[in-house]
Amino acid sequence: MLSGDSSAILAVVDPSGVENEAIPNGFFYGSESQNFQARMDSVWDVAPSPDWKTIAFARAYVLNPRELDSIPPAMWQDVARKTGMDTATVRTSSFASSGMSMARAIAQPGTIKVPADSRTLNASDDAAPHFYPVALGWRVRWTSDGNFIALGNSPATVQDDAPSETWASLDPKTDVQGAPAMSVTSGGRHFSIETVRGVISAREIGSPTDSVGRTYTIGSGKLLAATRSGRFILALAPRVNAVANELPVEAVVYIVGW
Repeated sequence: MLSGDSSAILAVVDPSGVENEAIPNGFFYGSESQNFQARMDSVWDVAPSPDWKTIAFARAYVLNPRELDSIPPAMWQDVARKTGMDTATVRTSSFASSGMSMARAIAQPGTIKVPADSRTLNASDDAAPHFYPVALGWRVRWTSDGNFIALGNSPATVQDDAPSETWASLDPKTDVQGAPAMSVTSGGRHFSIETVRGVISAREIGSPTDSVGRTYTIGSGKLLAATRSGRFILALAPRVNAVANELPVEAVVYIVGW
């Protein structure tokens, strides 16, 4: 695929297995105008947003027990750890990926934000793949206005070109990676409550304008609000037990004892 102005290209390698069994794909994205390129293997599908500023994809995880007659618990636990989901969600969201073995697979959606200029400070960090704790994405599309990602549910057959019969939507702007910092004071100690890459932490400072101090990790998520001494912190965090068609985030309250 080429962008409308032909300055960017998206190329996909889409193999298939014996008897057209599903095999993960690989893609390459390159943009001349943004001086940016990215590639990724082990994906089920990929699609650029209408403005080509965001790449949506679904990471492929395949569990193949080989000669065993069932998938051992350790395999489910390994995928759960890698995806940030619980094993029950991984199991129930999996689908058969082979007609000749017990292999099963899941899809996990992700996005890559194309930086305006890859030579700017922190551009590579900002463009790092962001994954959502949802087990959907056999097929990936965008709505015409670019506001939502359409995630195809699991295929009905093990064929590599099988379509998704039902779809769910994902708002890529539901970002739990960053938020404005908030200042709190507890017992004469000053803290800046900050969100960096999806982790909320408290940075102790000598005064509200001091930039040096110790940092304490509070938990995952995006800071929404905090009481004046920082004892109660409201955040938007990845949902631990998300299921199909459920929001991938939930409101949580962290209780901090300074």
